[in-house]
Amino acid sequence: MGKFRKKAAVSQSIPTASLPDIIFILLFFFMVATKMRKADPKVVFEQASATQVQSIPETMETIDLFIGKPKDSKFGTVPVIQAGENFITTDGLGPYLSEARTKLPASKRSPGKIIINIKMDENLPIGILIDVKQKLRKIGFRNLNYTALKHSKL
Repeated sequence: MGKFRKKAAVSQSIPTASLPDIIFILLFFFMVATKMRKADPKVVFEQASATQVQSIPETMETIDLFIGKPKDSKFGTVPVIQAGENFITTDGLGPYLSEARTKLPASKRSPGKIIINIKMDENLPIGILIDVKQKLRKIGFRNLNYTALKHSKL
């Protein structure tokens, strides 16, 4: 009878040389495909629909204002203004916008190159919107944009 010899152990490792390449490709894909939000809305708003919608030119800077009822009931049920991550009053618009303007590049700081993007609830009482518009007019911001969903005519 012949002797049985033990065979050399076969290496069963998975080649991982291309793993960093795959990870970086996925990372770049998600960096390019993801749109970053400036602020997370803390108010409930149902956007109005419009038949004539235009996009904002990329040369213009936008500052978002959300107007609607707070999502969290501890803040009440009265419509509020959200600027950035905080709730403010119409009197707080001036300091907030001047601070937001200083964060912009120097070439885009003039009020004529900044658009105030108002995202509001479709059923919002018009009084709070009028107060916001008058305050913006008083502090020199006249370019307003109302965000709406495109509604096709039937």
